[in-house]
Amino acid sequence: MKRFQWYVMGSVLTAGLLGLAHDAYGEAPEEELSMHSQCKLSLLKGSYVYANTGFVVTGAERIPFAQAGRDVFRGDGTLTGSATVNTNGVSSRIVYSGTYTLDSNCRGTAKTTDNTGVTDHFDFFVTKNGETLAYVQTDPGYVTATFEVRRDD
Repeated sequence: MKRFQWYVMGSVLTAGLLGLAHDAYGEAPEEELSMHSQCKLSLLKGSYVYANTGFVVTGAERIPFAQAGRDVFRGDGTLTGSATVNTNGVSSRIVYSGTYTLDSNCRGTAKTTDNTGVTDHFDFFVTKNGETLAYVQTDPGYVTATFEVRRDD
């Protein structure tokens, strides 16, 4: 009987410590994230500036790029933007438009198409006040991560 009690107590203690470890790293079960979040499409509204660097990977080759730009989120699931891109030392300017989703847990996706016909996909995370977002490009062959900050005109 004592052995069973120690086993149960050990299991409860282990589960509690694992829960604390998750809390320490800012991880929470999905249902907890949804309960305490209030993100919606209209949270992203206004002008955001960003800069990013990364690589386009083709086989064993890594082609570096850097980009600086401005996104304008309309608060309704649409966005427009412009940027200067430097790919392997060659600069160009682009304009683009796109759509985005935003879940109540402040996670979203975006899809943009630029004036050259290139379509890109992103996963992003937004602060609860909508001032900052972080994203990664999810298209195969791209390695990049970016922060955007709201800078209304």
